[in-house]
Amino acid sequence: MQSENVIVHATDCTMFPQDEQDKAELKEMYQQWPWFREIVDLIAMILSKTDYSISENYDKLLVDKTAELIAIGNEVREKLVETRQAVLEVSGSKEFAGPHVQLLRETSKLRNPYVDSINCVQAELLKELRLMGDEESEIKATRKDALIVSINGIAEGMRNSA
Repeated sequence: MQSENVIVHATDCTMFPQDEQDKAELKEMYQQWPWFREIVDLIAMILSKTDYSISENYDKLLVDKTAELIAIGNEVREKLVETRQAVLEVSGSKEFAGPHVQLLRETSKLRNPYVDSINCVQAELLKELRLMGDEESEIKATRKDALIVSINGIAEGMRNSA
C-alpha cells in the first residue's frame, strides 16, 4: 500500500484494505503518525454525531419510494456502519467515538434528546413544505421560519463547544 493512498483507505470503507498486512500498516500509522491519528480521531468524532435512525426517518418522510433512491439511502447507512468499523479496526478502540469518548458520551446524553426531537420536527416541516407547493401563504411562511429555526437548533446542538 502506498502512503499517498492512506487517507482514502481510512475514510472510504469500500477501499478499506482487506489484506492483513495493509491493515497492520494502517494500525501502525495510527500509533506512530500524529497527523494520521488526528484525522482518524476527527472522523471518529464526526461519526459519534451520526444517527442511523434519524437518517431512516428522513428517508421515510422525504424520499420518493423508488428502488433507486431507497438503495441510495441504504447504501449511505451501510457506509456509515462500515466506516465506524474501519475506525475501530485502525484505532484499536472499542468505541467508534475515538479517544474523547467519555466527554462525547456525556455531551450526547444532554444534547441528543433535544437534537433528535428537532430532527424529527424538521423532517415533518420539510414534508409539509413540499406538500404546500409553490404558492406562498402565511402558514407557509411560518413553516419556513420554523424550518430555519430547526436548522439553527440542530447546528448549535451539534457544535463541539459552547
